[in-house]
Amino acid sequence: MARNHIFTNSGISTLCSELGSIIKSGITVSDGLFMLAQEEEDKDAKRVLEKMLNTLENGGSVYDAFESTGAFPSYLLEMIAIGEKTGRIEAVLFSLSSYYARQDELSGAIRSAVIYPAVLLVTVFAVIIILVTYVLPVFSEVFAQLGLTMSDPSVWVMTVGASISRIAVVVIAVIAALLIIGVILYRLVPKFKKAVLSAASHTKTAKALYSARFANALSMTLSSGMDIDESVAMSEKLIENPIMLSKIHQVRKDMSDGASFVDAVSRAQLFSKVYTRMISIGFNTGSIDSVMEDIAKSNEGKVNSVMQTAVSRFEPAMVIIMAITVGFILLSVMLPLLGIMTVIG
Repeated sequence: MARNHIFTNSGISTLCSELGSIIKSGITVSDGLFMLAQEEEDKDAKRVLEKMLNTLENGGSVYDAFESTGAFPSYLLEMIAIGEKTGRIEAVLFSLSSYYARQDELSGAIRSAVIYPAVLLVTVFAVIIILVTYVLPVFSEVFAQLGLTMSDPSVWVMTVGASISRIAVVVIAVIAALLIIGVILYRLVPKFKKAVLSAASHTKTAKALYSARFANALSMTLSSGMDIDESVAMSEKLIENPIMLSKIHQVRKDMSDGASFVDAVSRAQLFSKVYTRMISIGFNTGSIDSVMEDIAKSNEGKVNSVMQTAVSRFEPAMVIIMAITVGFILLSVMLPLLGIMTVIG
């Protein structure tokens, strides 16, 4: 079934938390969904909740209720199925709520890291184009009325600005078209998506992001009652990073050959030495699920930090570029004017 994700990560987190609380309080899931549907103001979300309720009333399971809507990601569905199978649906729902809340925060950090620099970059170029296409021509007319000519740098800047203004619309249209085509290809063409992911997979940020996802999946599956082999097999489905996938394949191969999970992870260098040591301790003390959750949070924190650092470095760079460019333009105009004022004085 095609997935139409009506609920955002934040919405999924809230829904899972509410359903978990409903089950914990002793209210049936059907009654809980009925109350949630009555209170929901968004028409699409309300329709999804009503469809879930209808499925339950017709004898379906909680998994069937989620799956029938086509509105939720496959990861959530698989975790719900595991929760029902192991009798720990309440714990799984709360774990999913925490997971999607962190995913929402991470997505927000990534959007900020992309959108803010893009807006700043557009603003810088807009200021420069306005100066060279509207301000400099005014000074050119003033100089002409005085029987003088502008300095060579000013003439060169104004000429370039005029050329830019003529092609700016075309350039912007082409860039926008390329971005739209890129997004469409990424969503509809698997080979294109794979190529993009492969190109991005070598960055530290991508590795940290997928390590966090893998660790978080292990934490939830292990806490849901699955054994380590099943947990690794299921968690592998969530990874798209080719480098990470190859390491997970190696872990599964070593485990099938008789190696322990800790030894397999260490050989594949799936995590840093510090994290591997933490996994070893957690495995020996029976707290591996909580250790994996800590590792996931730590890696997500690293990704967030990288994004914030990138933005903090980009902003002053753009400000410096704009200051230098604007300063050059103004000096190329003001110096001849100062010379005229000196002569007049």
